[in-house]
Amino acid sequence: MRLFIEPTEPLLFRRTGKSFDAGESGYADTLFPPTPETMQGAIRAAIATHWDRTKTLVEVFQQQELVDLIGDRSSYGRFRITGIALGRRRKDGKIERLFTPPSHLLEVKGEDNKNWLIRLRPKPPKEEGIHTDLPESMQLVYPGENIEGKLESIGGWLTEQGLLKALRPGEVPTNEEMVSNHEIFEYESRLGIGMNNATKTTREGLLYQVRMVRMKHDKNFDYGFVVDISLAQSSGSGEAITSPAMSLDDDQTQKLLRLPDQGWVTLGGERRAAHFEVLKSSDAIQRGDIEQAQRGNLLYLATPAAFKGGWRPEQWSASLTNPIAAAINRYQSIGGWSLRPGDSGGENKSMRRCVPAGSIYFFDKSVTVTQPLTDYGWQIGYGIAYAGEW
Repeated sequence: MRLFIEPTEPLLFRRTGKSFDAGESGYADTLFPPTPETMQGAIRAAIATHWDRTKTLVEVFQQQELVDLIGDRSSYGRFRITGIALGRRRKDGKIERLFTPPSHLLEVKGEDNKNWLIRLRPKPPKEEGIHTDLPESMQLVYPGENIEGKLESIGGWLTEQGLLKALRPGEVPTNEEMVSNHEIFEYESRLGIGMNNATKTTREGLLYQVRMVRMKHDKNFDYGFVVDISLAQSSGSGEAITSPAMSLDDDQTQKLLRLPDQGWVTLGGERRAAHFEVLKSSDAIQRGDIEQAQRGNLLYLATPAAFKGGWRPEQWSASLTNPIAAAINRYQSIGGWSLRPGDSGGENKSMRRCVPAGSIYFFDKSVTVTQPLTDYGWQIGYGIAYAGEW
């Protein structure tokens, strides 16, 4: 079941690993896009809210039927997130997904503002005097041609068709298939000050600033998030959903979750309002299906992945061999907040250094993507991976 979540207010996503304590730090930055932790919490809360409007959330979560479906504070039940992406709705109502560009695709800044895209490829190091801390079986990655100019990450986002081209040899996304950040959102600074609730006066030394994100709505597109959710066939399923046969169909899923065709959800810090809509297959632009990219000699991470082995999983699955090279940007710190029922208190979740979305793993033989590539959070959208060719 696919949801389109469209924010109606500025958003704040705090899971950056940087402290923001009253009197100690006066600036709070925001992450964008939101992490799988944020999206799963918002969606599961929305499901619980719409489950039985005559009961409180505490009473709702005392119903075993709901706990079996979406879990509780210690489990995820049958709930699975199988896709997370930015999205935009065209004025004809069609939804198009947007993805982080793969990290092996770079832009060359040439003279006279002539720019073009090139790929990095594995290459055994032959030059004398090169020393790295890579395992002996690993190769470095180089441009496939001699380059005169500055190499930079292309930034922004790719449409689904653009991503399919980026994951194929000999093809590159067109300008129409690349979307810049400023087309999607803009940052807004908000100033605040701590208050003494008893006296209704300001507190000295507690002036702070928060950077928020406002997603854009223009004459061509409305921007938001596209999330695919599924229910495993049974509550005892300990495997990721890798085929339609392992999950219920969309109509069954929506009926069991008692989710209306549209409604409201709170998203991110300060519980900002967003509108969600359950999409039908006719709502999507049918120009490519990245989910069908399951076999190749390159693996692309569409969402962050948390590994016990740092940049790689503790154990490669049977369908994957050890990679011969990798193109990975700086790690992304992702944590969370575990809310205590009954009040606004709680505690921090563990902070994890994750391999960011867009990371690429190269293989010297064909591999098959059969499950999310992550050691943590495969149920909620970590490590969603697609295959390609280099």
